[in-house]
Amino acid sequence: MPFQLFRSFLAVVAMGSLLLCGCGKKIDAKKQTSELEASFQGLASVQPATLDTLPNSPGASPARFIKTAVQAVRANDHVAAVIMLQRALDTPGTTPEQVMAIQAARKSWKFDLMTRAHGGDEGAKKALSVIESTH
Repeated sequence: MPFQLFRSFLAVVAMGSLLLCGCGKKIDAKKQTSELEASFQGLASVQPATLDTLPNSPGASPARFIKTAVQAVRANDHVAAVIMLQRALDTPGTTPEQVMAIQAARKSWKFDLMTRAHGGDEGAKKALSVIESTH
């Protein structure tokens, strides 16, 4: 009997520790977007890319794709935003820190879409479907 009580106590302590460690941290899309912008110095002065700009196009730069991605996500066009992030990754010249910021932003934006889709948002469901078909 004392052993079962001890096991139950340990289970409660372990669960509490996991919760306190932040294993259920909420992904903050706005914060990730801000961090993405911060990882690309001088983004405000960069000319945005268009959807038909490809990573190997003359004048293509990761910053141009990032600027377009940020503008798109703020306009709630997650499909264009995620496509632009992928093009930024495919364009030479990104630093390892920028790659990490791009991946974190993409993860947070897709998580936001999944949360909205789970809540019944048809637009989010369609956006996720389109995003998955482009990879």
